[in-house]
Amino acid sequence: MPGTRIFPSSKDLQNFLLEEAAASTLILVPHRRLARQVWHRQRLRNLERGRGAWEPLPFKTLPDWWTELYQHLWLPLAPAPRLVRLALWQQAMDRTPAPEGVQGDLTWAQALDEAHELLLRHELPISEPHPDDPPLVSWRREVSLTYRELLRGEGWLAPGELPAKLFSALTQGRLPLPPRLFVVGLETPAPVEARWLEAVSAHIPVTWLAIKGNPQNLTQALVFPDQEQELAWAAAKLLQFKAEENLPFHRLAVTSPEMDLLAPGFRRLLRELLGPGAQEEGFVYNFSQGPSLEETPLWHAALLPLTFLAQGERREDLLALFLSPYYQALKPYHSQLATWDRLFRETSTAQGWEAFQAVVREKDPPVLELSALLEKFENLWAQAPVTGGSGRTWVTWLMRALTTLGFPGELSPDEKRQWEKGTEVLAEFAAAPTGGTLSAAQALSWLQVGAQEKFLPDRGTEEAGIQVLGWLEIRGLDFDRVVCLKMTSATFPGAARPLPLLGPAERERVLGGTQESQDRFAREVFENLLGVAPQIILTRPAQEHQEPQVGTPFYLGAWKETSLAYLSQPHPAWLRAPAVKAALTQPEPAGQPGPLAGCLKIACPQELKVTQLATGLSCLMRFVLEEIWGLQALPDIDSGLDPRERGQKLHEVLARFVKEVQFCLPPEEEALSLLKEVARQVLGPEGASPDWEAEWRRWFGDELTPGLLPAWLRREQERHAQGWRWLAVEAAFQGLTRPGWPFTIRGRLDRVDGHPEEGLMVWDYKTGELPKAVEVFDKKVEFQLPAYLWAVREGRVKPDWARATALAAGFIGLKSPRDNHLQHQDFAGKKETWPEVLTAWEEEVRRLGERLLAGDLAPNPRPAPVKSREGACTFCPFSLLCGYEGEPEDVEESK
Repeated sequence: MPGTRIFPSSKDLQNFLLEEAAASTLILVPHRRLARQVWHRQRLRNLERGRGAWEPLPFKTLPDWWTELYQHLWLPLAPAPRLVRLALWQQAMDRTPAPEGVQGDLTWAQALDEAHELLLRHELPISEPHPDDPPLVSWRREVSLTYRELLRGEGWLAPGELPAKLFSALTQGRLPLPPRLFVVGLETPAPVEARWLEAVSAHIPVTWLAIKGNPQNLTQALVFPDQEQELAWAAAKLLQFKAEENLPFHRLAVTSPEMDLLAPGFRRLLRELLGPGAQEEGFVYNFSQGPSLEETPLWHAALLPLTFLAQGERREDLLALFLSPYYQALKPYHSQLATWDRLFRETSTAQGWEAFQAVVREKDPPVLELSALLEKFENLWAQAPVTGGSGRTWVTWLMRALTTLGFPGELSPDEKRQWEKGTEVLAEFAAAPTGGTLSAAQALSWLQVGAQEKFLPDRGTEEAGIQVLGWLEIRGLDFDRVVCLKMTSATFPGAARPLPLLGPAERERVLGGTQESQDRFAREVFENLLGVAPQIILTRPAQEHQEPQVGTPFYLGAWKETSLAYLSQPHPAWLRAPAVKAALTQPEPAGQPGPLAGCLKIACPQELKVTQLATGLSCLMRFVLEEIWGLQALPDIDSGLDPRERGQKLHEVLARFVKEVQFCLPPEEEALSLLKEVARQVLGPEGASPDWEAEWRRWFGDELTPGLLPAWLRREQERHAQGWRWLAVEAAFQGLTRPGWPFTIRGRLDRVDGHPEEGLMVWDYKTGELPKAVEVFDKKVEFQLPAYLWAVREGRVKPDWARATALAAGFIGLKSPRDNHLQHQDFAGKKETWPEVLTAWEEEVRRLGERLLAGDLAPNPRPAPVKSREGACTFCPFSLLCGYEGEPEDVEESK
């Protein structure tokens, strides 16, 4: 290109600018970071020369210069904001029949807008048909015609149309031009950019400045087994540069063709090695691009009222709104609002404001202040345009909600910048001609799309800390050492750009539209990269997603295979990690901590339920945490019925049925009819829910499926024919005690049957798996049946059966109608063993009382976990509190 100067390094190019450029010279740069680095060097140079004031060199990007020149003309058309353009694209799609598979949503609007701007930059026809056009491209041309009509009708201009408006003004001499122009880093300008700069060169001197670095600057090319080791090595190497070569952090940089994907993991590594980026003594690392507005907690919080409506009034969204720190009107009630979450979980209330409000008013009648808060929310939801509204309508409602709820409160400087960007998005959405039929979900999508392109600066600065830069951002910058990550052929040069809305002829003329074009552009970028530092290291993983990777074809040297065992043999740089420093400064431990010993004074309850006692005998620590201290796991809202609720309802149905027939089993048809009537009474209005309708079919069956309760009736009739009679159901007892027990026991027997010869049988209903005989008689880890038998033997159950000559207990399985699930498990061959079981159980209860009084909380679950079988620890919510790891031999075996 005429008037081009080529430099061997970025440092030489920047020195040229500092020497040759005057305050009146305009310097076009590819990105603002280059401007800021040169300004920093200009400042240091002027301070060294004793100057107290100076005028910074005028740097601009080409789009910024175009915008400034266009504003100077005061033309009637204004560049359309992004959301305005997307709204007009949607209108255009609505008016144009779409090919099969295409839906006029925001995703397609974004794709159309990107293709439209690309065509304008490359000066390609927007709507002229081509014989090779596939249906999708023909549709794009038709939609584009309608879009441009809508754009003009609303008084807008596409950003890519600015140069065309400026050409005539340039020819007429109506534009203020600088006396001289330097163009940096535009080695491959788009056609409209090249034509514009050529036209400008007819009026003022234009000099192109380019960098073609020395391949000798590539000092190493390393291959690591995986991406994780590559990143860990790079982070440690940067610290090594500082320690061994005394290089300041801001002279070190990291880049990659996929830095946006690698940035989260690399940020985590730097945080582990160096702590937070911003520290008291300054910044230690800086990412060139911070998160987008969409990723910030503040923006998520601002959208919570809308999110609640858009996602079906879910519990999760309501609680996020209730407990968000940004809503000042809710802060005084956080503790009470948090308890409402437990109410919603316990009542399986998953969504619906009306349902949430009803649960709160019924279960936890709110005080006056909370009643007013409920009314405030009720008014907010009532005012929402849930039947459909324009962008402006939704923004007006959302801002009213935020103001009512005291959003956002006092913000940090970073959050203030975020909220400024957020208000820009809201204003842009309000101005977008979206029509008046947007649902809450659609309004939320629009705001999320608007926030995606609002990128926030990282907290660091270019003058301090390790610089982590994007692939194109590093062009023209100057460092001492640079590490380039993931330099594989798949990422650099990578494949040609996917441009589905462009035809074959158009793709050939677009930069990156073909593999040849992509390779040519990548070559120029690589040559520029070779000039950013005197020492550059390339790294890449040997494989990714179990696929072998090859190095970039632009590096012709040999790659050296290496690895970093950062756990077994960590790099010395990891010694400066804050976590490692803290560990090294701690005194050497005296040895393994001993077992937990009794050190707490526990108020032993005077009375226990049988279920509580069973918990204590199974695991004392869980008993203390759950039953004495009242700790409970936060209930999950699962689809379907809670198994405990299902079991409780079934128990109630059976007990009420036995009482209704006055303990005398009627004929089968009559019994089944009465059983159904009782079940309807027990379920009440809940029986109309889909879950309980499904449970009803499980209970009573249908034409294809046998029911549980008809099968149960047949089993009971068989036992009735054998001479067994029902004697009691839901038989309560209390005051059960034995010598050495510090408490009494109360409970309820599911059922007691009698037989003239077999004696009494105490039954416990089980809707799950039936305990095996070995668990009851050998391992003795079934704790409820012995309690029931003791209660009968001690005369605590009415009528008094203490003198019964034969007494046993068992389970009635009610899991399903299958033979192995529906059975009367009476342990007939073990009746003589019950006295031994009762004696052992009595002793276990006594020892439990002793441990409670002694404050001995050492976890000792029964049955203990063995390998994959968790025993008493199954479903325990306190495993992280107790720290139980099993007996030593079990631990060794599991290892």
